[in-house]
Amino acid sequence: MKRFFDISRYPVIVVFALAGISIVIVTFTSYNLVQLGMANLRYVGKFGWLALQSGAILQLLQLLVYGAIALFFFILFKICESDLVIRYRNWKDQ
Repeated sequence: MKRFFDISRYPVIVVFALAGISIVIVTFTSYNLVQLGMANLRYVGKFGWLALQSGAILQLLQLLVYGAIALFFFILFKICESDLVIRYRNWKDQ
């Protein structure tokens, strides 16, 4: 299992594709995330308990899950990016 997570053993094109896919997922999951979160908090602040009963907590939890997914795939993108930079520098020095 440890070898599976070692991305330096995969071909460059696979790591590049993984980085591209992960940044696309980050884009789709984080689109308008901050504005929706702020609107949800304003709604709860304005209507209080009624807002919570009508689903504001569920929406806030959904926004938190989308944020966690975006963060996970952003970290995956940065890992792929750093591996590609290391490979490029090693290739350049040869």
